[in-house]
Amino acid sequence: MLEVTERAMSKIAFCIVDDISTYATSEIQTTIRNICDFTISNLYAKGYDVFLDQDEDKLLQHVKDYNYAVVMSPGTEYINGSAFFEALEELVNKEFFVAGHVLDRTMYDAYYELHHQCYVVNMAHYNALQHPTVGVLEKCMPHTQTEPRRSAENWHDDYTPKFVNSGTQEHRYANRCHGWNLLRIAFENNLPVLVFDESIRYNKKHYYPESEQDYYKEAIYIGYKVEYCKEEFVHTANTEHSSGITERYEQLVLPASGTLYLDLVEHGTVMFYDYNQKALDYWQEHCPRKESNTYKFINTDLLNSTELVNYIDPNLKTLVNLSNIFCYEGTAAFYSLEHRLTAQNNLVNKLNKFNNITINFSLEADAGHLNKFSNL
Repeated sequence: MLEVTERAMSKIAFCIVDDISTYATSEIQTTIRNICDFTISNLYAKGYDVFLDQDEDKLLQHVKDYNYAVVMSPGTEYINGSAFFEALEELVNKEFFVAGHVLDRTMYDAYYELHHQCYVVNMAHYNALQHPTVGVLEKCMPHTQTEPRRSAENWHDDYTPKFVNSGTQEHRYANRCHGWNLLRIAFENNLPVLVFDESIRYNKKHYYPESEQDYYKEAIYIGYKVEYCKEEFVHTANTEHSSGITERYEQLVLPASGTLYLDLVEHGTVMFYDYNQKALDYWQEHCPRKESNTYKFINTDLLNSTELVNYIDPNLKTLVNLSNIFCYEGTAAFYSLEHRLTAQNNLVNKLNKFNNITINFSLEADAGHLNKFSNL
């Protein structure tokens, strides 16, 4: 997990524009809602403040006291661990008013678009410009606008320039696309507009949920990730920072993803669990052992079963590490927050019936995040 500095936590707000009701099907809406719930938990765990509303302009005005706002669609998720957030920290050290995916829409007789999937606003410029509106899609809206200059090179296709800046030639357009007003004001005031580079572009995923056809092309990644985490992915090293736990136990229960807790038991039981048999097999073969301990390896899916409690000796002083099992990107897309909370609470309630047990989370399912950000 990325260690976010206090400076980063205080200066960047994430604004989620809740447009889920506009998505193509109820199935798509459900899956994206699940992904968004996980994204919110992940952002809170990294120390960022998160706000949600259906009104994009209202969100930006609400976070005017922050230094930067990341405005995003629920259909966008951040992938590859902490890579996006590291790139974001580098981005906000540059000079710009708006950064994002800037699209040349002249083939549709439209002004340039700031794609809604994810963009960043420098709030100092936003405040100095008296809180301009973002600008919504407006078809059949003839207008004259100074045409931006753009690079000859594209990221892909012929409408994704690698850079854009202020132009000098006026052009008559028939339509306006999302973000047209922020772009217009930036260019008119000679404020830099940055196009996302590889460091951000390749470390997030957008599913285009408004279009059933486009969504199912992108959603192949969701199925791949779910199956990979369940069947193939093996953590061959410790995946968590130290929890600070130093007390000795007679029984340790931990996921098959590292040996962080093994020095906490000398004469007792160490029980690895996982829903990925390949991970269990790896740690059964490679786990460093002490002759004085007994080692067990349990295949179980905590999101759908509480059978793990049946393997725990209730008479021993026990540490159960539940890690991020109930808030894990490998499973979140197919499990609602309600399901994850129910499974988590059912297991914790059963574990708490034992007399001498400590339960540890690195990241837990938490509905409190929703309550915190939902009211502007």
